[in-house]
Amino acid sequence: MTNLSSLLPKLPNQSCFCAMTSGLNFLSVTKAKTPTHAVVILPPFAEEMNKSRHIIKQCTTQLAEHNYYSFMLDNHGTGDSEGDLDTATIELWRTDLAILMQKIADWGFQSVSFIAIRFGALQLFDFLNQHSLPLPIKHLVLWQPMFDAGRFWQQFCRIKVAEAMASGDKVSQKQLEQQLEQGQIVEIAGYPITATFGQSILQMKSTLPAVLNNSALSWFEISKLDNIALPVQKVRDNLTEQCLLHFNQIKAEAFWQTTELAKADQLIALTVSQFAGVE
Repeated sequence: MTNLSSLLPKLPNQSCFCAMTSGLNFLSVTKAKTPTHAVVILPPFAEEMNKSRHIIKQCTTQLAEHNYYSFMLDNHGTGDSEGDLDTATIELWRTDLAILMQKIADWGFQSVSFIAIRFGALQLFDFLNQHSLPLPIKHLVLWQPMFDAGRFWQQFCRIKVAEAMASGDKVSQKQLEQQLEQGQIVEIAGYPITATFGQSILQMKSTLPAVLNNSALSWFEISKLDNIALPVQKVRDNLTEQCLLHFNQIKAEAFWQTTELAKADQLIALTVSQFAGVE
């Protein structure tokens, strides 16, 4: 891998574009007083990312009051970064994240924490399963995490299926995958998807990384249900056997998919409390 970390020579004190593996990526930065503890945000994917930005900013602003310096890198082909998804792969995103992690260490931070949201949890686990960290993990928080790459891909394809139905057409996930295999670029939710990108998602290593065994992991699940859904319960029980899991189900709106931008005050408060409690 080409060492591109020198392209981010100084600690940024505000959001900026930075040179990464394949062009300029946008790096959201929330500055704290001193560069001691870093928080890396791994955002959700596609439109869910747009629905979440205001909540992420509210959270990182409050974390800065506890001296957590926050970073969120828009993956190549997403957000404000250069490129389109037809030139992206999960491997490329892993490489860019590794560069950012090394720079955080070079900037003198003593530890790193993570907030991984929806697809971001898949991305984080995949990254930690294939890269070592240059800094110790201080805390890890998951917001409405996804743990199954195949299920994520299925749900993403359903967006296209629903779009086709709304226009009077009919298409299945199998047909979409056949189109991709034939070399076609399929537009889903406004994003150009290739077979290479889809396959890289399905190859993600999303099991609990060994580095997280016996470590503290906070999982905040948002649901309108009074009880915990069975699929969530199964994953929770499995994680409880492998790490020190703090699970909390919050009764609130699914901010990542509401028509209008939603609030997540309780989620933010609980997250900040988790970080403040391990200072």
